[in-house]
Amino acid sequence: MLDNVRPPPRAELLESWKKLMQHKLNSRTPLNSTQALQCRRLLEWLSTPKPNKPIRPLTPSDLSYARQALLQIEPIERTQHHLDFAKALHSISMSRDFPKTPKATELQWTYLVRAMAMYGESCEAAKMLYEKWAQPEYAVYLTQEDRLLEAVARGLSREGCEAELVELMKYAEDHQVPYDGGLQAVMVNFFAQRDRIDETKEWFTKPRAGGKLPRPSIYRTIASFAMRNNLQEWATSLFVELGELQPRQKHWNVILQAILILGKSLAEVDVMMSHMVHGKSQLSPDAQTINGLLRVAAEQRDVALGEDILALAAKRGIAPDGETHLILFSLRLASNNLVEAREAYKQVRHIQPWTLETKQHLFGQFSKAVNEYLVALAAQQQPDFKLISSLLEAVEEDRIRLEPATVAALCLRFLENDQHFDVMDILSIHSFLYSEAEREIVQSAFVSFCLDPSTSTNRAWGAYQLLQQFFQDTSFERRVELMKGFFRRKRPDMASHVFGHMRAHRNKSYHPTMETYVTCLEGFARFPDPEGLDMVHNMLKMDTSLQPSTKLYTALMLAYTGCGQPLIALDCWAQITQSREGPSYATLEAIFWTLEKKSGGHTQARDIWDKMERMDLEIPPGVYNAYIGAIAGSGNEKEVRALILKMASVVGSEPDAMTLGIAYNALPGQLLQQGFQEWAKGRFPEAWAELMKVGRRMDEYSLCQFKIQRPLKA
Repeated sequence: MLDNVRPPPRAELLESWKKLMQHKLNSRTPLNSTQALQCRRLLEWLSTPKPNKPIRPLTPSDLSYARQALLQIEPIERTQHHLDFAKALHSISMSRDFPKTPKATELQWTYLVRAMAMYGESCEAAKMLYEKWAQPEYAVYLTQEDRLLEAVARGLSREGCEAELVELMKYAEDHQVPYDGGLQAVMVNFFAQRDRIDETKEWFTKPRAGGKLPRPSIYRTIASFAMRNNLQEWATSLFVELGELQPRQKHWNVILQAILILGKSLAEVDVMMSHMVHGKSQLSPDAQTINGLLRVAAEQRDVALGEDILALAAKRGIAPDGETHLILFSLRLASNNLVEAREAYKQVRHIQPWTLETKQHLFGQFSKAVNEYLVALAAQQQPDFKLISSLLEAVEEDRIRLEPATVAALCLRFLENDQHFDVMDILSIHSFLYSEAEREIVQSAFVSFCLDPSTSTNRAWGAYQLLQQFFQDTSFERRVELMKGFFRRKRPDMASHVFGHMRAHRNKSYHPTMETYVTCLEGFARFPDPEGLDMVHNMLKMDTSLQPSTKLYTALMLAYTGCGQPLIALDCWAQITQSREGPSYATLEAIFWTLEKKSGGHTQARDIWDKMERMDLEIPPGVYNAYIGAIAGSGNEKEVRALILKMASVVGSEPDAMTLGIAYNALPGQLLQQGFQEWAKGRFPEAWAELMKVGRRMDEYSLCQFKIQRPLKA
């Protein structure tokens, strides 16, 4: 759609490129998949030569900003668009005539390998390592400067590529690459998460380079793994051995956590705290020690344990810090204690522990907890909308990213409470920051809300209007479902507006197809709306992408008949009879229904029937039922009875409830209906009893009508 659109001036695009990348780096916000796609397209356009036209070329710093945004920020999405962007950066960096710095080629290679491992092509990244392994100028980046080997191993682990991961580790060992703490963490985590006992033990006990202790995080993983797999005795011996080595504070903290994880009491933790020694120094528990214990309680959702840990901290004179309150916030949420969660939230937001340089990672944890808090508040039977609104103001102030699922949950609760302006506020702030895949999560929630029969029609329409305003990219298929949904609600006026929005969309792929027109027209046949029908028919007349067909004309016949305009429907019949394609069985059903609604239509109906008999056509029951309706519509009750009696000989099946219902509903008078009812009830008692189950209503002419669902399909 945008291929033929004139782009903004090149200088503006370059400036926007730089501002976007600098913003990403400053806010530590990753590029989403849609941004990666558009950045790659912009990069290719900016790097395309313009003969005989002086332009400002891309500089190495322009590319460097983008590369940093890709590689230095932990991504939320890992997609092909990110990979394509990384490959384009590499290709352009290598092809341009930039001033060559020492090791420029090797550095560009490392950036590409790291990006591939980071965004889902770790197997290809591993192959690139193998290709350069023997070259000294590249080998230095494997384990020293960039630690590419560990980065690729982490990628393989993330993607679940076990065979490739083990092969890479064996290849590294065969080539004298030391097995260090980083590689050990990758391997132990990979197999421990899958509860693979033998492999976990093997990679944990494998000798490490330099004889250093495994990282504290590895011991933490081992403790949880042992508890899940009933290996407490084995794990206990490991932690006893670790304690005898008199390690540093961080290892002691993990030993204390392991005591709780392996099912021991907090009293044993208290005792162990008095025996923490590093060399000749006595170690004392601190806030980090307490925070580690609280994280165990949060993982186990054990509120009582959390309270006991706080009491232990108070006993030892350890004051809670910002991280403590953050963990308590998560613990309260895990136990669904929203009252105390609110207090913990206030404490965390007041202290803001992530402002410390060593604890910047806590902001991500806080953002995740705030999302969980908002979802929990929205899930309450009677949400506190005032509290939710105040939290949303704080979210905007703190620049917290709301997850698509959080936005969806909040929007639905606001819609249920008729707070449309609050929905608009949320969407205007957050919806445009999401990738296409993330936007679909919110769209799906809105569409489900609109289609839910328990949602009132007014609220469904309000939700659709917001969807139309903020999500122009709502898929074609979803728009069709929404149109059908409003027809099911017996609101053809709303359905026609949905159709009109599709037709007016700037992207032609969203325009109605032949099937969409037919579906809409069939809807008008069941739920009449003359004004909406005129609008759709006018759109059809101006739609040069479609050629009229029998199916389309049949749908128009049904729509105009349903809207009380059988004469226009007969014009469509004339178009069909003069076409090369000719009428279908559905067309025959439609014309007989049209003639049922037209005064004196039985005469033309007989003419058509006679022609059908002369052609010796095989007559389906649906067409025969429609013919009976056309005859009944003019009050010919005796002829209707005769047609019903010989139905079996014509179509090969006995009259059913639909046959009797069509005939009864079409008869234009109470006396005719009463006479037919007495006859049908005595002649076809089973079919009549089945018909009585559907119920009856009175129409605008005070005639009784069975609530049969007559198939009106083109």
